[in-house]
Amino acid sequence: MTDQDIADFVRLRRRSAALAALTRVVMVLLPVAVVLYGELAPARDILTLARVPGTAVAAFDPATLAPWQRHAGVGIALVSVLLLVMGLHHLHRCFANFAKGQALTRENARHFSRFGAWIAGAVIASFVATPVLSVLFTLGMPAGQRQLAIGIDSDQLVALLVAGGAWIVGAIMAEGARAAEENAQFV
Repeated sequence: MTDQDIADFVRLRRRSAALAALTRVVMVLLPVAVVLYGELAPARDILTLARVPGTAVAAFDPATLAPWQRHAGVGIALVSVLLLVMGLHHLHRCFANFAKGQALTRENARHFSRFGAWIAGAVIASFVATPVLSVLFTLGMPAGQRQLAIGIDSDQLVALLVAGGAWIVGAIMAEGARAAEENAQFV
């Protein structure tokens, strides 16, 4: 191993430790931010996030949004966020292992695959949450003005692709770890 290889490995470990810490912070702050936003944001902003069409948002009377609807909306939004947090937990474990110098292991492969699976679950939950939230938030509107919004945006599609990629890379990492273990037995 050259001096440059050693320096690169040390740099990778430091960056991995920083990413592990950052991932942990995001895991804590993300659900808190969702709860605070859901409880404190203006009602019209909440309808916009639920993809309620602009004409319905313009006709919306914020007084028709009952506190229980906000609370229920936060609970629904938290489902996909908590699935995302579980995915981030597995990513955090990968970064923490990388920071310890454990790169190509079956454990990291398993965590990276699980990261992808949980992220996919979070995206699917967000697909389901959109129509549920749009109906929930427009329940107090007069008949004929209630909304059912269905939508998929490019961020969700990209997240699904990243999740699928992580799943596949995890499988490749597992194969690499198996080969490394096999090679270690010959030495």
